[in-house]
Amino acid sequence: MMIISHHKVLSFYYRAMRNFLFAAIMTLPFLGFSQQEPEFTQYMFNRLSYNPAYAGSNGAICLTGFYRNQWMGLVLTDVNGKNPSAPTNLNVSFDMPIRFLHGGIGATIVSENIGYWQRTFVKIDYAYRVELPTGNLAFGLEAQMFSSSIDFSSLVGSDQISTLDEIGLTSNDPVLKDASQKDDFLFDMAFGAYYQIPGKFYAGISSTKLLETKSKKLKWEDKRHYFILAGYEWTIPAYPSFRILPSALLKTELSTYQLDATALLEYNYQFWGGINYRIQDAFSILAGVTLGGFKLGLAYDIPTSRLSTKSYGSFEVFLRYCFKIEGSPKPPTSYRNTRRN
Repeated sequence: MMIISHHKVLSFYYRAMRNFLFAAIMTLPFLGFSQQEPEFTQYMFNRLSYNPAYAGSNGAICLTGFYRNQWMGLVLTDVNGKNPSAPTNLNVSFDMPIRFLHGGIGATIVSENIGYWQRTFVKIDYAYRVELPTGNLAFGLEAQMFSSSIDFSSLVGSDQISTLDEIGLTSNDPVLKDASQKDDFLFDMAFGAYYQIPGKFYAGISSTKLLETKSKKLKWEDKRHYFILAGYEWTIPAYPSFRILPSALLKTELSTYQLDATALLEYNYQFWGGINYRIQDAFSILAGVTLGGFKLGLAYDIPTSRLSTKSYGSFEVFLRYCFKIEGSPKPPTSYRNTRRN
């Protein structure tokens, strides 16, 4: 009988995750792209929004806030002379480890505005964590409750537009016949797995909107989404004050895909800066600082798509405060007898 050590199993797992992520990155340019759920350029500091199994993995009580103003300067004017807003996102999350639950809990509130569409999410997370010899593996479950509303009175049907580009008064489109503000409250779920070697490597895979909830009022339904997130932390041997932090996030609902690839350089665990590339969408510059228990990060996206002629970019800021939980030391599980026979 052949016995496989924990070290070999973990080594195989690490190589498999690395090769899978590399294959995903290499094949993605041939598959197509699109924006999925609310996106954040500084996703590496917002892992709970993508994977519920992350809850409590930081070993501290953390409160994080994100604000994103997308496609600044983009001028939108509808047929009624109104100016619908470009996308804006506000994300506030909380997570902490809980020892007696063998994992952690988390909660997230997300507010998103896209033109005449507004959504508010409330997410509750629980992660069960298993300690391994060189890291830990967690499985997470999330309950998602969200309200959504659309102002149908500001939308125009294709049958309202004449060959002279004039707009008619009414549409025969069944969705637009009852042109009024409509809203609905929906429920869905998410699941994820997250593995980390603290201070070295992390990788996770997750899926949101598992139930693919439908809304009859809004004539709209959820589409299941999948996320693969991975990152590595490497201290430069000749310059131990510097760390290189590469990471990547793959998002898909199996018909379109989007990939973020990021490289950060951190100095003395306090200052960082770097670049991000979102394929066929934007090139980004990131910077941040750590002061005590606070982290402050900024990101500026420069569009590389056709929006580059309509918008002067997107801006994102995040602020996090964490403090460690000081627990009582664990009693020793073994003793060494110093007496010799």
